[in-house]
Amino acid sequence: LNRRYLWGLTICADEVYACMMLNDGLFISPAMRISELAGRKMLISWLVRWSMCPEDQLGYDPTMRRVPDTGGADIGVNTNDNPADGIRYTIDCYDDKTKKKIKYVTKRTIVPADTLLGRHTRCFVATRYSGSGTGSSGEEVVIKDVWLPATDPSFECQRNETKLLRKIRDTFKQDTPDHIYPKLIVGGHVRLNRKDKSAIDTTDAIFNAAGVDRIDPPSDSDTDSAWNQQLLRAHRRIVMSPVGHSIKTVQNEAELIIVLAEAMQCYSSILSKCGILHRDISTNNILVVRDGENKIPRGLLIDFDIAVEVDMRIRSTCPSISGTMPYMSIANILYLDTPRTALDDWESLLYVVCWLATVGITSSHHVSDAEWENKQIKYWHIGSSGEIADAKRTHMHSSVNFQSIIVDEFREQYKLLPRFAIALHKALFGNSNCPGACLDDDDDGDMYTDCPSDPLVKRGAHVDEIVADLEIVLDEFKCKAQAALKT
Repeated sequence: LNRRYLWGLTICADEVYACMMLNDGLFISPAMRISELAGRKMLISWLVRWSMCPEDQLGYDPTMRRVPDTGGADIGVNTNDNPADGIRYTIDCYDDKTKKKIKYVTKRTIVPADTLLGRHTRCFVATRYSGSGTGSSGEEVVIKDVWLPATDPSFECQRNETKLLRKIRDTFKQDTPDHIYPKLIVGGHVRLNRKDKSAIDTTDAIFNAAGVDRIDPPSDSDTDSAWNQQLLRAHRRIVMSPVGHSIKTVQNEAELIIVLAEAMQCYSSILSKCGILHRDISTNNILVVRDGENKIPRGLLIDFDIAVEVDMRIRSTCPSISGTMPYMSIANILYLDTPRTALDDWESLLYVVCWLATVGITSSHHVSDAEWENKQIKYWHIGSSGEIADAKRTHMHSSVNFQSIIVDEFREQYKLLPRFAIALHKALFGNSNCPGACLDDDDDGDMYTDCPSDPLVKRGAHVDEIVADLEIVLDEFKCKAQAALKT
């Protein structure tokens, strides 16, 4: 958990390779044949180098230090379910705006960096370091640690979650909403001390320490590239509250609807008051927050990594591909030449509802592997982008298609979710000005065409009207869900 990159050894017969594992690729040394003297000498030189170099050159993060193991007793950590939760760290968190560093102590790990390539996102629940030993105090917070693609210099990144969260915080300080929202406490780049100077931690810093120049990768993905042709990534760390839990922790369909409704209320407020379009509504980005064991849960929208600022007047952005399969809107999947608006995120909400209602919202409701093979919704997740969009267009095109193909496959335990999904679908795809999701038979085009008669293109002229209808549906079913919980 406290690594910026990894070193490893690979052994194949009498050949040994040193491997340096980075966000976007691997460095593999020339083969060292241990059956030959020269190969053994080279291997020994690698081992000596590793034994004598500073820890940060072994890949360790100097701003994240492991604390002595006391079984978690001193800070109330439960290590029974996940042994990794007994491993705690002090983490330095630097704020780019105030130029101050605050130290925290982790209590448990929410998201480990369990993939070799990519952003290496890690999330921890932590409390503020009290200044001695492993002591900590204050409210629990979430620390998000991530390596994001960056421009040079790193402060000029177009997509900056810290900047967006700071804007949300400052806006809602003056106009506090009823719903909960992600509150930024500290946010900025991770900074390393190099030769008595503080510098931003980037992949360039890693390459420089290894004595190698990083080169931008070729724009053509089919072109072979050298190992050092990798993206420039900046190491960022954000501290925020409140602490939430996976959407899978809801106990029934009524709680799920309430959580989704509150998250979308948060979404609408952030779009209308801050001019920020989220662009990634998914099951991973909506959390459950409970103030007490028997309290009605609340919904929290998180992860503004790919969010963008938009024109406050038109509330849209240029076409781009963003989001999470299987929740991406059809226009997003196909990269249609039409602005991305709130309707793309509302469409993602509909897919979240359908997905959870089909696979089950609690572990006791989950479908078996055999059942899953017969579900039509699986085609939202497998195949090419064109095939996925084709399936969604067909499923969403009419109320008959939607109900017979998708809703009829919802888990039979659910009574409110089918009605909720049907109402959302009607508001989104049943508007009289742009009904359906497919092109008419007499149109000069196919399922993947971005022609003006495409209802997914036409609906761009009716965004406010459709969103208003969707918000009415949301309020109605939130009230129904609250009433169901009371009874």
